[in-house]
Amino acid sequence: MENFLVLVDIGNSRFHIFKNGEIIHSLKPLKLDGDVFYISVNEKREKEFLALNPKAINLAKFVKFDTSYKGLGIDRIMACKSVESGVVVDAGSAITIDVMDNFRHLGGIIMPGLRAFREAFAKISPKLDMEFTKIDLLTLPTSTKEAISYGSIGAVVRVIESLDDKKIYLTGGDGKFLQEYVGGEFIEDLVFRGMIKTIKEEYENSFAKR
Repeated sequence: MENFLVLVDIGNSRFHIFKNGEIIHSLKPLKLDGDVFYISVNEKREKEFLALNPKAINLAKFVKFDTSYKGLGIDRIMACKSVESGVVVDAGSAITIDVMDNFRHLGGIIMPGLRAFREAFAKISPKLDMEFTKIDLLTLPTSTKEAISYGSIGAVVRVIESLDDKKIYLTGGDGKFLQEYVGGEFIEDLVFRGMIKTIKEEYENSFAKR
């Protein structure tokens, strides 16, 4: 069944589509063929997607996940779903950092994404409206560009490093960038791996028991 799956992660800014082993990022919903499964954190965009794909199946109705966290987003659940133990970092519009231990979710943190940090500086002053640069977190900044980069990237890195000494798993648009500072493993399709696991272990089993 896995070879015929089309998976869709509906975010706040884009539709992320996993098809034939490739990931497509689209600003608009697409009409898709095959067995379509999706998750969504944006109700308005979900309605737009379902207007084109009315038979698509929402995996949030089937997923099982061991956590005491209240209101954990389905995207975070799926990113953590295939990680037995470790720190899971999803670096997108927001940065979420979650800790897993023996397939149990211990808790997590939400921070602004790197772009949100940069936009915040731009609102403070036009003089602070500049792209981040790569920095050495062991060296005190000696320019404004280095200073705002350190204040943003450094804040995220320090939080990640403070949570646990487990292996770090990164995903999301800025995941590869953050990997340069925190190490660990970047897995572009981490959310989709969690979706596939949910289909195999929960969705299919729900029908097998009938």
